[in-house]
Amino acid sequence: MKKSIWVITFVLFFSLSCSEFEEIGGSCTVYLVETDDSGAQLSYVIDQDLRRNKKTGVFTYRVFNEDGTSKLWSISRASEPEEDGAYSYFSKSQDGDEKKVEFIECGGKEYLRRDNGGED
Repeated sequence: MKKSIWVITFVLFFSLSCSEFEEIGGSCTVYLVETDDSGAQLSYVIDQDLRRNKKTGVFTYRVFNEDGTSKLWSISRASEPEEDGAYSYFSKSQDGDEKKVEFIECGGKEYLRRDNGGED
């Protein structure tokens, strides 16, 4: 009896901890605040290994290089709000590269957009 209670407790704990992350299938477009020389907004596509932490709103993904190596990136909220009270979001790599993100679009669903209350 005690053993079955421990097994049930373990299974419940494990399933709850796994549900903390949302695996996002398909591709997502990350729109940056930055523009190119012609004024067009810069963006990039993430098409594999994208996850979102439901509690913190942090996105994580890997960029695979042609030489077989990969770089881990995350998109997270700044620790302090801007003067208008809104938070900025940044895409950061494990080696310190950083890009300011405007919003993320995944299959018609938007995240992090300031002007329409997009999800964190």
